[in-house]
Amino acid sequence: MAGFGFGFMTELRQDRTSGRWVIVAPNRGGRPGRPVPAAPKGAHLLVPPFDPACPFCPGHESRLPAILAETGSADAPGWVVRAVPNKFPAVQASASAEADDSGRVGPAYGFHEVIVENPRHDTDLTSLSDVEIGAVIAMYRDRFQHLLGQPGIKSVILFRNHGARGGASQVHPHAQIVATGFVPTLVRQMAEWGGAYHAEHGRCPTCDELAFEREHKVRVVEDHPDFLVLVPFAAEHPFETWLVPRRHEASFARMTGDRLAQFGLVLRRTLERLRIAKDDPAYNFVIDSADRGHLQSPGLHWRLRIAPELTAGGGFELGAGMAINPSRPEDDAALLRAAM
Repeated sequence: MAGFGFGFMTELRQDRTSGRWVIVAPNRGGRPGRPVPAAPKGAHLLVPPFDPACPFCPGHESRLPAILAETGSADAPGWVVRAVPNKFPAVQASASAEADDSGRVGPAYGFHEVIVENPRHDTDLTSLSDVEIGAVIAMYRDRFQHLLGQPGIKSVILFRNHGARGGASQVHPHAQIVATGFVPTLVRQMAEWGGAYHAEHGRCPTCDELAFEREHKVRVVEDHPDFLVLVPFAAEHPFETWLVPRRHEASFARMTGDRLAQFGLVLRRTLERLRIAKDDPAYNFVIDSADRGHLQSPGLHWRLRIAPELTAGGGFELGAGMAINPSRPEDDAALLRAAM
């Protein structure tokens, strides 16, 4: 039953939620020199609670371009989470470009923000209290909503880089959010795939996938009343993990009430599982959400996708545009379940 992931042979698997294909090849996991080493044990203990050189630490507000939003606190330093402009933005509200006859140059219009997740320099999402993680997730949603409503914005992507190998340029806990005046390629492809699937089957492909995973259970990490945590059938990365709302919802911007708070608790627990199972690896996570033109799409379903940096890609991945995952999703899910 290779299609259900019970065999150990190399398999070609398709992600039903996006149409993308991946090669799952567990036999390649033993290749010499391929794994990406984890951070040294105890490295987090070397991080101070306050860094005089860090612009995100309290008291360094003069080093910030501005403070766009802030959740206050009665305790010093008076805030628990804040949003600030990125000093080195990938897109800019003032972006302009001269006309080009080839049609190959255009303005990189948009907004690029940093969400500083806590005043302490040495903390992380896994060590935040219930109140603190709730404030972070509420700020994620609030900035997502705000930016999606700005004139000329077509898409919003929220992401987090953890660890140097994950691309984090600052140790201080933070996430980033980029709002663009265009629809990025993967976002557009997801909308096209979801729309075509719904037109053919009358259902959302992600809703179908959630039902499939809950029936077979082998890749489910946590079955929460509001969210399903799973290692996807066609995972592109070892220990790739998705957090998906069980209720059909195209946009993260629509999250409200207790589900927002519960999402924070589930995310913290999921990242803690990964930290325990793989010794705090570098990772990236991203919220895949509908672009502005598909906020009511019956074929789109938002999710948070965690991609640990545990292996290094090679020439095939570059040439084929297809990932090779040297780890069985079923095995990874079992290890994550056992971690807590």
